[in-house]
Amino acid sequence: MSPSTAPLTSDRSGDPLWSLLVGLYLGLLGTPPLVFSVARLVATDAAVLYGAAIASATALTSLGWWATAHWKGTAVRLGASRARWLTAAIPVAYALGGFASLSATGAVGALAVFGGLGAMAVGFALGVMARTRYTDEQLNGVDIGCEFRAGWPAAGRRRLGFVAAAVVAAAMASFLVGVFSDRVLLQTAGQLLLPLGLVAYTSTDARDYTLSPAGLEQRLPVARQLTPWDAFDGYTCTDDALVLHRQWRIDTRFALADLDDPDAVEAAIETHLGPR
Repeated sequence: MSPSTAPLTSDRSGDPLWSLLVGLYLGLLGTPPLVFSVARLVATDAAVLYGAAIASATALTSLGWWATAHWKGTAVRLGASRARWLTAAIPVAYALGGFASLSATGAVGALAVFGGLGAMAVGFALGVMARTRYTDEQLNGVDIGCEFRAGWPAAGRRRLGFVAAAVVAAAMASFLVGVFSDRVLLQTAGQLLLPLGLVAYTSTDARDYTLSPAGLEQRLPVARQLTPWDAFDGYTCTDDALVLHRQWRIDTRFALADLDDPDAVEAAIETHLGPR
């Protein structure tokens, strides 16, 4: 837990993965409307529509790649805002619209459904990547005061586990009822609730953290997240954990049993949040 300095971020002037995913995102969302236009204005022949879909997806993906390659800093700017999660939320409504129009649009509606679901997955990845790039930018050269690895205490994991299990059960029930009753809203609610329950429980796993003047950084295997100190309302110390409080959010907990030097971690937190 000795102090260190965050390494300088690598030069992201060339970020091919980000550019590729932005282009793919545009291709998934933009192809169905263009194919629909071809079907209405040109022809409904399957070969023509297939060719239009391939050409549209290729052109939009290339356009997205080119745009992000020339407009620097888009990932960092997006990562600084909670609007980053709109990249995953917007395609949900898109897919629902495609599903509702299946009787009128046929194959094009099905294309919109699958395009929306694919864009939702890509959009979530873009949100995570943007948050990581923003974290890299904020921690560039910042002095790290404390580093440690910790998860939730066992009692807290059990309590949240019961809640997560209830959410997962409700999600599965909602989805099955929606399938058998042909109610798309129940199906969608089940699909959205299921990952929420799973993510809530996995958040209690042991993670790597750093404390610095910029905030609390959480390091995951493929992502990084920075929470500024002013997002916390303070902290307390229980018999088994250090607890950082956030209004309207699940508290961040560090099991004392996981910490090599709990006093050093508490002292570092107190430096930024004040005494408990």
